[in-house]
Amino acid sequence: MAPAVRETLPTGGTLGDLLTGTFAALIVVVVVGALFIATGYRENLIRVTLAAAPARSRVLLAKAAVLGGVTFVAGLAGAAVEVPLGERLARSHGGYVFPVTTSAELRVEFGVAALLAAASVPALAVGTLFRHSAGAVTTVTVAVVLPYVLIANPFMPASVANWLARVPPVAAFAVQQTLVRYHQVTSNYTPYDGYYPLAPWAGLAVPAGYTVASLAAAALLLRRRDA
Repeated sequence: MAPAVRETLPTGGTLGDLLTGTFAALIVVVVVGALFIATGYRENLIRVTLAAAPARSRVLLAKAAVLGGVTFVAGLAGAAVEVPLGERLARSHGGYVFPVTTSAELRVEFGVAALLAAASVPALAVGTLFRHSAGAVTTVTVAVVLPYVLIANPFMPASVANWLARVPPVAAFAVQQTLVRYHQVTSNYTPYDGYYPLAPWAGLAVPAGYTVASLAAAALLLRRRDA
């Protein structure tokens, strides 16, 4: 008997399916992250902060640490409630949820929290670059939302979907992957079906790289521009 894959059990669900709210939460944290710094520019309070703390990079890093930390804790709390509750509700209504180990379930919960935190900090950095929330929110949302919408399209060619799940920040959704790719079983191994080309933590490293790069650019501009 061949091992079960998503295609052989089309009615089966995964932990990622139970966490569909992650996408909406991403948009929320992007808006909050941009406003976290853009409000200071709009109210002209950022100059007061920079005057009191001339080490501008430290101000930015402090804001990033607070924002990322709060987002991570809130995301972890939400995932820790949503995953077991969603599993219980799905099974009580006759739904099938692909089984996972306890370590995989914890990885998904912590990974989702890290994913949200990794999205909030670049929004803060882009908000610093733009100095207003509208441009920052639009830029970061498009960078996250558009690739996600494309890979969620069942008609997207597998080669394109797998590329989009490797390069843009949406690669972080690999942390939700719990299905196993069996090389001896022919199936649709695409992000739409729950199979990502990157390993879970490798996928999370992609937005982490964008976070470091965006913070470095924002810190450099902050030192040169906002005297």
